[in-house]
Amino acid sequence: MDVRGPLTLDLGGLRAELLPARGANGGVSLVVDGITQSHVNPADPTDLQLEYVRCVAAVIDGCLEPASPARVLHLGAGALTLARYVGATRPASVQHVVDLHRELVEFVLDALPLDPALTVTFEYDDARVAVDRSAAHRVEFDLVIVDVFSGSRTPEHLATTEFFDAIASLLGPAGVLVVNTIASSGLGISRTAGATLRDVFADVAALAAPAVFAEAGPGNVVFAASQAELPLRRIRRRIDRTHRRIDLLDGSALTAYLDGAPVSRD
Repeated sequence: MDVRGPLTLDLGGLRAELLPARGANGGVSLVVDGITQSHVNPADPTDLQLEYVRCVAAVIDGCLEPASPARVLHLGAGALTLARYVGATRPASVQHVVDLHRELVEFVLDALPLDPALTVTFEYDDARVAVDRSAAHRVEFDLVIVDVFSGSRTPEHLATTEFFDAIASLLGPAGVLVVNTIASSGLGISRTAGATLRDVFADVAALAAPAVFAEAGPGNVVFAASQAELPLRRIRRRIDRTHRRIDLLDGSALTAYLDGAPVSRD
């Protein structure tokens, strides 16, 4: 469907809007409670307008073999920008999307349907419950993307060592977890997320604009984590350099950024 005018969904305490003609190349933005959450270009699923989405794509393309099918778990649906991207860049991928709000996902799909060639399944539940269910059934993924927010914060039970341990049990030997965080004042939320990921995974890196890392402006910090060594050179090569600069921190640079942040537990 071509979205020609704003569409609105009211779900009690949640208000979602699909706003057309947004982004450098047009497309549609999903705005939830006044926050731009996703952007989709129906004509080109590889057109990634939001900075954090480009960071996630750099991790995906740096860690996964080009054009090879992948098993992907998306925790948080948004406008399914990343599911569309994976489907376009890695045909035959098998993707599973978990979101708490069925009505929101259906609102998006009614206006912006997925390519019928994509293999995408949906589950409507709390992400923690869904992860525990998958772990009990020994489901395995190559990539898990956590992009779940209540307002501008990730729910606390989705950012603990126990939650990340459960996700780790879903990943294959070289599997990768990607976590999107919003840089709050003082970066406390992002730093705690990074420290908690380091408590679970053998290798962790963070991507963000220098201004975000320096607390000089708003933005997102995207973390990549794996029990295997992350292919940092490949990730760096995949970072989109046509917009503002994005840094990748690992090792001692990441330690300095985390600045002794506490680990979050249940």
